[in-house]
Amino acid sequence: MNKQLLAFLMANGLRADAPETEAWAHYDKLKSEGVELPGVDPGQRSAAGAPAGQSQSPKPEPTTRQTPEPPPAADLDAAVTRALAQDAQRRNDITDRLAVSGLSTVDNGVFARSLLDNPAMSVDLASRQIFERMKTQNKPFGNGAFGTEVGLEAGQKLRAAITDGLLLRSGHRLEKAAEGSREFRGRSLVEICREVLMASGMSVRGLNNMEIAARALSAGSTSDFPAIFGALVNKNLLKAYAEWPQTWRPFVGISSANDFKDIYSVRLSGASDLKGLTANGEYQTASFSDAKENYRLITKGIKVPLTREMIINDDLRAFTRIPQLFGAAARRMEADAVYSLITANGAMSDNVALFHATHRNLAAAAAAISSDSLSLARAAMRKQKGMKNELIDVTPAFILTPVGLETTAEILLRSAALPNADMSAGVHNPWAGKLTPIADPHLDAVSATAWYLLAHPNQVPTIEVSYLQGEEQPYVEEMVDFNSDALVTKVRHDFGAGVVDFVGAYKNAGA
Repeated sequence: MNKQLLAFLMANGLRADAPETEAWAHYDKLKSEGVELPGVDPGQRSAAGAPAGQSQSPKPEPTTRQTPEPPPAADLDAAVTRALAQDAQRRNDITDRLAVSGLSTVDNGVFARSLLDNPAMSVDLASRQIFERMKTQNKPFGNGAFGTEVGLEAGQKLRAAITDGLLLRSGHRLEKAAEGSREFRGRSLVEICREVLMASGMSVRGLNNMEIAARALSAGSTSDFPAIFGALVNKNLLKAYAEWPQTWRPFVGISSANDFKDIYSVRLSGASDLKGLTANGEYQTASFSDAKENYRLITKGIKVPLTREMIINDDLRAFTRIPQLFGAAARRMEADAVYSLITANGAMSDNVALFHATHRNLAAAAAAISSDSLSLARAAMRKQKGMKNELIDVTPAFILTPVGLETTAEILLRSAALPNADMSAGVHNPWAGKLTPIADPHLDAVSATAWYLLAHPNQVPTIEVSYLQGEEQPYVEEMVDFNSDALVTKVRHDFGAGVVDFVGAYKNAGA
C-alpha cells in the first residue's frame, strides 16, 4: 500500500501496526461513511487487500501489465490536512454538546474522552449517546423535576474529588472523602491541570507540561483551577488554625465588629437597690454609670503564590505545609494580642493601669501560689465594688500562671488533701476543683513568678476580642497575577482585643 495513503488512513483511526488487509478494510469503511478519500487505482489492491469476510476470484493475468501511477503526493497531503481539520471540527462540536449537557466531567471525564478520542465517532452518533446518557444522568425537566433529592453538579463533584485527593496525598485523614478522590491521590499537579482544563472544555492536545501549567494559570477565571487550589489552601490552613492551642479562649468575651472603627465596650455599674413605690404608686427608674474602654480591629495577612515551576516540580508543599504554618501564625497573632494586654498592664480610660492598688486588684505583697495567697486574692475580688460603690461579689474562675508554675498550680487545685508539708494527709483541700488552671508561655516571657485570677467572662469580662462580622477564622481568596504568571492565594485575618474592665482580674507578682 502506498505510504502516503497509509498515513491518511492512520490519521483517520487505523492502528499503526494494522496489516494491509485491515488497512484496506478500513479504507472501505471510511468510503461507505462518506469520508472524502484520495483516488486509488483498483490495481493497487492485492488479494490480501480484500475487505474482511470476502474473497477475490483470481483474474486472468493481462498480456501486458502496467504498474499504475500512485496518486500525486500533493493530493494525499491535502486529504490528510482535510481529515485533520474535519476531526478537529468534530471534537469541537462534541465538546460543545458535552458542555451544554453537563456531562463534560461525568465519571471524571471518561465518558467525554470515549467520544472525543474515537475518530469514528461522528457528531450525530455522539449526540445520540449524550442524549441517552442525559436520560439517566440528569434530572428531568417539567412537573416533578424538583424533588427532595440533593446532589452536586459535575463541576462541583470534580472539584471535591481533586481537593480531597490532594488532601489524602498530603497525609490528611478524611472521615468521608469525596467520590473519585482516590483516583486523584496519585496524580501529579500537571496531570490535575490537564484534567481541569479538559473539564472546562479547553483542548490540551499536543501541549507539553510547561504549556499546560501556563494555560491552567492564565485560564484561572474560566476554569475550576483557582477554586480547587484555593479550597486546598483553605482546608490546610483552617485545620492548623483549629488545632492550635487557644489557652486564652475560656476567659475572654467574644463580640463581632461591622467595620474597623473604634469599638467601645461600656462597663456598666451594678443596678441600684430595689426601691419602694412613689406616693403615686409608681416604680422608680434605675440609673447606671458607665466608663468607656475602646479598641479596634487590625488586619494581618500573607500571600501564597503558585507558579508554573511549582506545578512542573509537583511541589504540593505550597498548599499543605505552608498554609498550616499560616494557620498557626493566625492563632499566635490572637494569643499575642490577648496576653500582651495582661502582661503590659497598660492604662485604662481612667489613666490607671489595669492592675493597680487604686483598682484594688494588685497584691500588696508578692507571694508564691499557696492556699494563703489564693485566699487573699479571692477575698479581694469578692470585695470589689461597682461604679456606684455597690457590692458585686466577683467570683474567680481561672488561675493564669507561667508554664513554669503549671505543675505547682495543678497540685494545689487537684489534690484531695491540702498539699502542705505541715498538715496531715487527711486535711480537706478547699481549693480542689474551685479554679481552672491555665498556663501559657506568653506569661513566662515577661515574668516567671507572676500569677493571676480572672472571673468568668459571663459574670465580669476583663478582656474582649472581636472578629470582623463574626468570621472567627482567617479568610482565603485567590487570584491570577498576570505580572508573575502565578496563581496567588491570599490569607488575611481581621482581629482585635481590648481590656474592658478591671474588677474581674487580680494579679500577684509572685515569689
